[in-house]
Amino acid sequence: MTRLGRLLAAALSGSWRSVPPAFALTGEEWARAAPTLQATASGGLAWWRLRNTPLEATAAAQASRDAFRVQTLHARLHERRLARALDLFRDAGLRPVLSKGWSVARLYPHPGLRPYGDLDLHVDPVHHAAAEAVLERHGIEPLAVDLHCGVPRLARPWSEVAARCGEVDLGSRRVAVLGPEDHLTLLSVHLLAHGAWRPLWLCDVALLLETLPEDFDWDYLGSLPTRQFREVRLVALLAHRLLGAGLSKTPWRADEELPAWLPRATLSAWGQGGHYSVTTRIALTEADPGRFLRALRVRWPNAIEATVRWGAPYNAVPRLPYQILDTAARAARALMEAPPILARRSRIPDDSDEEDEPG
Repeated sequence: MTRLGRLLAAALSGSWRSVPPAFALTGEEWARAAPTLQATASGGLAWWRLRNTPLEATAAAQASRDAFRVQTLHARLHERRLARALDLFRDAGLRPVLSKGWSVARLYPHPGLRPYGDLDLHVDPVHHAAAEAVLERHGIEPLAVDLHCGVPRLARPWSEVAARCGEVDLGSRRVAVLGPEDHLTLLSVHLLAHGAWRPLWLCDVALLLETLPEDFDWDYLGSLPTRQFREVRLVALLAHRLLGAGLSKTPWRADEELPAWLPRATLSAWGQGGHYSVTTRIALTEADPGRFLRALRVRWPNAIEATVRWGAPYNAVPRLPYQILDTAARAARALMEAPPILARRSRIPDDSDEEDEPG
């Protein structure tokens, strides 16, 4: 998985730039990397790099080109749906703030490079119930809205975050987005909380690092709690190490050390091409020990997830103890929930055991 992850990193290096670096993979390496790039929604970025190269004629490249074209069309549709959703909130007297998704996709040099599936909207906790009522009344579909009460992943009060929000153009309207300091923080902690399994997320961070505004407030970023500030720094260094992101606009140096397990776990997660977020208790509905054990195996937390969930320090100590602890805790929780689940299942009559009634 780590070797495949390295191929993905090589394919995506610099892919967020208007003029990306020359594509360096061989035909054989590209053939190996292409399916996973497609599976992790990175096909458009790969096409951006390999277009106008001899590899663009391969079948795998055509699939990436198709992804790029479809994502371009979807981007236009999503913008219209986003505008409609924001208008509904505005009519209700609400001003949601955007993060991730469109708010980072707009920074890429082409709309076909950064797909997104939902709208991350943040509202003042005081207005959260009113915002939920807007969604219930109008049922904004098919683009789902992920409505957040404040910005729960940021270690800052809403008033502080809202005061630093900016506004950008969306067609003929102005929409609120997180300030660059808070957006960089949110993207970094979100990536770590989900085990960094999607390469696209690290490309987002790389893009932000290279497009930081001149007035980026490093003192404000540095006022984060020590752990969260360190997470932002580690993700920035990770983006440099794996994808070649520039650090010239940051106070960090390219030669600063990373815990060895962090890039290794990231590349391994990329190589798997997917992520299991379903809880283990689903397997218990079948009362099948083998199924339960398989569920534990495929949901084995990577080193990053275990570190975040248990608040472990970002040092050089091996992550295996935290991974074992995390798996044991989730298995214990699932087993504690098993008796009522199995009891309900035992009350369901099995038609196959019923005898035929006499004719």
